[in-house]
Amino acid sequence: MSSLAWPEMPGVGGSETSSDTWASLLKINADLFVSAPARDLEAIRTFESLALGFLPRLNHAALMDLARILAPCEDTPTTILDHLVQHSPETREIVFALSPRMASGAVNRLLGTPEGRLTLARGDRLDPFTAERLLVVRERAVEDALAANLTLDPAAAPFRELLRRARFRPALARLLLGRPDLTLRDEAALYLCADPHRRARIRQRLAAGEPAGPERPPFKLTEAEVGELFAIALRGEVLAFEANLATLFGFPAGTEWRLLELGRHDLLPLALSALGLVEKEAARIVLTLHPALSHSATVARALARVTAEVPGPMALTLVEAVLGVHGAGTAGSYPAPDASSSQPV
Repeated sequence: MSSLAWPEMPGVGGSETSSDTWASLLKINADLFVSAPARDLEAIRTFESLALGFLPRLNHAALMDLARILAPCEDTPTTILDHLVQHSPETREIVFALSPRMASGAVNRLLGTPEGRLTLARGDRLDPFTAERLLVVRERAVEDALAANLTLDPAAAPFRELLRRARFRPALARLLLGRPDLTLRDEAALYLCADPHRRARIRQRLAAGEPAGPERPPFKLTEAEVGELFAIALRGEVLAFEANLATLFGFPAGTEWRLLELGRHDLLPLALSALGLVEKEAARIVLTLHPALSHSATVARALARVTAEVPGPMALTLVEAVLGVHGAGTAGSYPAPDASSSQPV
């Protein structure tokens, strides 16, 4: 690399030297640094010393220009990037967007503030470990930024955690539904938060046989099991009703149904359809389980109608995807698989 040297300029070095002059000098040397065909250790250290001496003298506009020049260069010293990152949110955004690598110290500083975490979540070089460190803080703005960040791998653990949280946060779910890289199973998990058009498209894909899980024979509850569902609903015991559903499906104890939360009411008729109940039976449960479901006859009828619109096997796939669980089917008369079949129960 060519040696770094300040050009001859009158008055440079005195107290009267302006910020613009310092900016011009450093910009010249920054251009020389990044355009050099090769940079040895001595050249890097020389530029680092020069830059750190003059960075504190530059104004905001000059530092933004310098960030755009130096951030894309792989040999730019970490100390210079750290100074730019700490200067302002604007320079931090530039460095994070353009730098081919972010020093761990800079990342840690960004992780230390809400603004910095948001910057990391929006970055186009987001690695899974950093995404995990962002998620543990549980900031909704950061979760939303991660959901919209297409560099976050849908197969990575942080994305799966986002998907889990989105099951109970419609705004986050809608952001995820806007991604072009969702699998059918991912879309099914967010079914309750999808608009009617998207729901119809998900059902069409399921009906077309696109893989979203193993196909199993339909449920057929006994009269006693159906009667127990009616009895619990009539008593208005919502938690007991949810626990009974989990038992019938073979889901883990403590499965979070949250049937009465806004935006989740359709999960009830989907579950009833999956268990083989018809619309009339579903209406009876909807009308008795809780006033949140039955306060409006129109709403109650619409809920019951879901049972007729979504066939049992498809409803089962949706229920399991929404809840993030997989059941074995423990209802008393759940059909046993044929001895010659390898299909899982």
